Amino acid sequence: MKSPFSPRQRILLWLACSAIFFEAFDVSIVNLSLPLMATGLGIPLATAQWVQTLYLLSFGGFLLLGGRLCDYAGSRTIFLAGMGLFGAASVLGFFSHDLWSLLPARAGQGIGAALAMPAGISLLSRYFSAGEQQQTAFGIFGAFAAVGFASGLALGGMIATLFDWHWIFGINMPVMAVVLVAGARFIPLEPAQSGSSPNGWMAAWLTLTLVLFSYAIHEAVHLGWWVLPCLGAAAGSAILLWRVDRGQRPETRKDSVRARKTQPFFGEGVYPDREAYRGLAGFILLGAAFLPVVFTCTLSLYTLLHRTILATGLILFPYSIGSALVSKYLLPILFRRFKVRQVGILSIALLLAGDGLLIAGIASHWEGWWLASLLLVNSLSIAIGFPAFTVLSLTGVPPERQGIAAGIQSTLNTIGSGMGVSLIGLCLTGGPTETALFACCSIVGTLCLVALFVLMWGPSKKTVPLPPDFKLK
Repeated sequence: MKSPFSPRQRILLWLACSAIFFEAFDVSIVNLSLPLMATGLGIPLATAQWVQTLYLLSFGGFLLLGGRLCDYAGSRTIFLAGMGLFGAASVLGFFSHDLWSLLPARAGQGIGAALAMPAGISLLSRYFSAGEQQQTAFGIFGAFAAVGFASGLALGGMIATLFDWHWIFGINMPVMAVVLVAGARFIPLEPAQSGSSPNGWMAAWLTLTLVLFSYAIHEAVHLGWWVLPCLGAAAGSAILLWRVDRGQRPETRKDSVRARKTQPFFGEGVYPDREAYRGLAGFILLGAAFLPVVFTCTLSLYTLLHRTILATGLILFPYSIGSALVSKYLLPILFRRFKVRQVGILSIALLLAGDGLLIAGIASHWEGWWLASLLLVNSLSIAIGFPAFTVLSLTGVPPERQGIAAGIQSTLNTIGSGMGVSLIGLCLTGGPTETALFACCSIVGTLCLVALFVLMWGPSKKTVPLPPDFKLK
């Protein structure tokens, strides 16, 4: 069968997929390596958890800024800057021998991924034709998220056990070098956006607001009732930021010359279509349910069936291959035969069914239920859900706003993941008992039901048109 992509498009697709692969890869590879990392650094596991938390905070906090910068400076510039920062931070992590040198490395990785992720999505939106070609590209892009996550789970325990935990950062370095050379060679130069540059202090304010909100979500278990003032402060900061940003719109200013210099950071007309908001809601709820159910599954394998960290990672690895096959062969068929929103509903239904199978496994201690649950969740649900919600959330977005739209959707997915993990942490406060694991599954099921209600409520369009983009010559 003839490839739907030109040779240059295949290279751009590979470059874009490298961004989401390493973002997911570094989340999961560190997760399994934390116990050995804590031992190597001589610190408690609770302290070592900041290595993961800081990555998530910096990633979630800088995502929207990364998307905004894509619109102003161009996807090529921001992609190379993000991947370059990620590679440099990986070098720092590889040579770190104490917590205080490792934490800046993880923050740098998070910021680099936050720049490269929306730039990668913007590349797919700009250089692939709307319709089947773009849907296929997003399907492959989504598959790399699942492959990266599953590969990190498998390799994290293996590398940290057989070699040394430093090598979970060392394996990034040669790949980053290849990505930077290929990106500089094959990503086309883009003209700078006319108008004012992104407002620096507004971007910093926005980032601090998102960091505060993410911190409250991720640390809800430890903050206790103090989480409420933190969330209130984050909400108040967001409202004030929005009001100040609205005050900078040109029609609110009498001085037209100054108005051109102080364009609003968020801009206007990013989401003119209601279907896009369904996609954004789907992103939040998919993130809030997917990562917790995978975490609950691996934790229950480790505690109830007494599988080692290495064995647990190897059990998960084959499902990444299944996810890639689903995205390559099944997803295009689903997009041709069903509406995009219906494909998203199917992904949530599969996630809910996988959660039910996990409950059966916890109750019976039969490993077959775990394997079936992982098939539905890690090979099917995420493989079709991520690209479906990506397409849905870009509905009606004009080409010049693709970068900020990509940053918003990725930010919401990350915040959703943090919220879900925090809720799971509340259930596990007393330890990973069967009752606690059942409670975790109940939370996932509730989130899936909310997602189904949001996606099924109201009329749906027959098709979901994406903004027209130019083709590669």
